[in-house]
Parts: sequence; C-alpha cells; structure tokens
Amino acid sequence: MKMETEQKEIEEEKDEYIYVYGITNNKNIELGVKGLKNSPIKKINFKDISALTSKYPTLKPMLKEDEAMQHAAILKKIAEKTTIIPTSFGTVFKDQEILEIVLSKSYQAVKQTLALIDGKIELGLKVVKNELDNVNNGVAMEILQSLEKLSVKNVKGDNFSDRLLLNHSFLVEKNIFSKFSNKIAKLEGKHKDLKFIYTGPWPPYSFVNIKISGS
Repeated sequence: MKMETEQKEIEEEKDEYIYVYGITNNKNIELGVKGLKNSPIKKINFKDISALTSKYPTLKPMLKEDEAMQHAAILKKIAEKTTIIPTSFGTVFKDQEILEIVLSKSYQAVKQTLALIDGKIELGLKVVKNELDNVNNGVAMEILQSLEKLSVKNVKGDNFSDRLLLNHSFLVEKNIFSKFSNKIAKLEGKHKDLKFIYTGPWPPYSFVNIKISGS
C-alpha cells in the first residue's frame, strides 16, 4: 500500500510541467493574472529576463479552441501590464532546467526583440472594398503611408480576397494609441465606400521572430 502511494506521488510530480506564456524584461512586475486551469502565473528568472509560467498537467497539450482563446486572453491581459514576447499556445517544458537552456540559447535574440517592442502594441487593419467598386492602388497607398507615419514598423498580412485592399499589422507606441485610432476614424470618414476592420491592441505577435519551443 505504501509503495502504491509513493508511486502515485511520483506520477503526480511528473504531471506538473511548465507552461510558458511569454518572456518579459520586467522582473519586478506583479501581474495579478491567473493562467490556464486557474493556475497562478509565476516568473522564472534568467539573468535580466523572466519567463511567465504556470503549472500544467501535460507536456503535449491538445489544441482545444476554448484553451487557445484563454491563452490569447491571458496574453492580452499581461501585455496591458508589461512588455512581453508572446509564445504560441501549448508551449510547455518538462522542467526548469530545459527552459533555462532554451532561454540561454535565445538570450541575445530575446533582448533585441524586447528592445524593439518595449512600450509598444500591435494594431491591425484590414480595408475591404465593395465588390462593385473599382478602387485603385493609390487609395491603399494613401491609407498605408498616413499610418506608417504613426507607427514604428508594419508588416503585410496575407491577401486572402480580391476585395481586400489592405491587410497590415502596425507596431505602435502605447502613448500614441489614441492618435493612431483617431487617424483610422478620419480615414474611415474620408473613404465611406470602404469597410475598415480595426483590431487591437494585441501583444506584438507579428513582430516577434523568435521561436520558443517547449519540450
């Protein structure tokens, strides 16, 4: 009976893996945010960066829509409090030692990325034209150039429809979020024949080229 109990305890210990939401350079931040399965988010520090983590019961999470949406919502809450390099859903590590090895190998790239995105947010814009309208590319360039002036960087998304005139993500300083939004509103008022789909703010997914993979 004692052996069975000890074996069960060992299995339970093995079931507590490390789920990573992202990497931050703010070691003193108090998040007050719960992670997946209502588990507290804790920091695992490495040099002057920290992985934001919580306990998770499996090493290879199944992709479930509700948990993926929770992951995105948690990241959004964290991004409102501190700069974060977001990781994809299901980034889980077997133990802290393996996580620290990954952080060590990606340390320089993490530092460079954090410097780029510090104090910034991602905002998305899709501009869709009426199927009957013949809108030239000059309008798209006008809209894009006016928004480029208010952003640090932008990336083009997939052109998945002939009606899609513009599909871009913009890296914007947090302190000009309102100014950027007002510019969108003015452009929308000027081009009433076009549909503007404005989203965000989001963690800067589109501007992070680091792959932090669990194992």
